[in-house]
Amino acid sequence: MTKLRRGQGMVEFALVAPVFFAVVLGVIAASYLFFQSSAVNDAAQGGAREVLVQTPIVTGSCESNTPEAIETAVQRAANILPVNTNELCVSATNPNELVQAAQAGTASITVVGHPSLTSPDSFTVTVTYVAHPLAPLLGTQVVLESSSTLDIQQPS
Repeated sequence: MTKLRRGQGMVEFALVAPVFFAVVLGVIAASYLFFQSSAVNDAAQGGAREVLVQTPIVTGSCESNTPEAIETAVQRAANILPVNTNELCVSATNPNELVQAAQAGTASITVVGHPSLTSPDSFTVTVTYVAHPLAPLLGTQVVLESSSTLDIQQPS
């Protein structure tokens, strides 16, 4: 009877190990995805704070960069995300929107002024990032997006 039980531990390990490691890997991937989602939210809020202190928001056809570029503020707020470093310029299709030229693998920023960029009452900063949890194993991707809207208080 002892000869029949000799390989029992090895067989049990072979049956349980893949499930155990899949659960552990899933928990790690989900945790990192949550961390990235939080960073995207922080990035939108950081960009909105920077837009709030920029007056005017636009000079010419691109962002004023005064006192600092919105991209820099977003990068500082979400230090774990690669942020698109291209300058924010007025969209060709919507004159009330600042957009960036695409840069693969980075978080992109969009700023919309309500009712316009030149004299906004409020604005919305949106940060979008495509995360790839478990990409080597499953090839999956998740789009993370967060918006932050702030009202500009006009002096009375």
